[in-house]
Amino acid sequence: MKKTILLIFIFIISITNIFACTCALLNESLSKKIQESFNQSDLILIGKVIEKELKFNEKYQSSADPVIYKFEVAKIIKGKLKKEIIDIASERSEISCGYEFEIGKSYLVYAIKSSHFSSITKNEFDLVTSLCSRNQKLSKVKREEIRKLKKLASEIKK
Repeated sequence: MKKTILLIFIFIISITNIFACTCALLNESLSKKIQESFNQSDLILIGKVIEKELKFNEKYQSSADPVIYKFEVAKIIKGKLKKEIIDIASERSEISCGYEFEIGKSYLVYAIKSSHFSSITKNEFDLVTSLCSRNQKLSKVKREEIRKLKKLASEIKK
């Protein structure tokens, strides 16, 4: 009986589509990866996470529900902001491609304007980031990346 149940379980798992976050890992140079992330981002900043707030869908909870991270902005590399504190949303879990920031830590953050979470946040657009963006703890960012980003930003201003 146990073998039959085990076989049925294995069969069900083998025919069920399991979805998880996957980021395309292309064999490109660091410079090329930075260039692509720069081009795709509406906002790139260095900031410290000061707060996080979980938002839930009213009907059900999911690993894809947004977490709103409040950042104290130290430096804007790309984009324009009028505030020193901003909100950036991401999915709650890495399973759904969410980037899990730690309160009190500083990060290099790549974000885009998106209406992805609008039904939950009630905003027309939110700044959104994901696990597949180049987000990194500031202590782990290579100097080469900051130099390249500054160079790209200065070329836009010309």
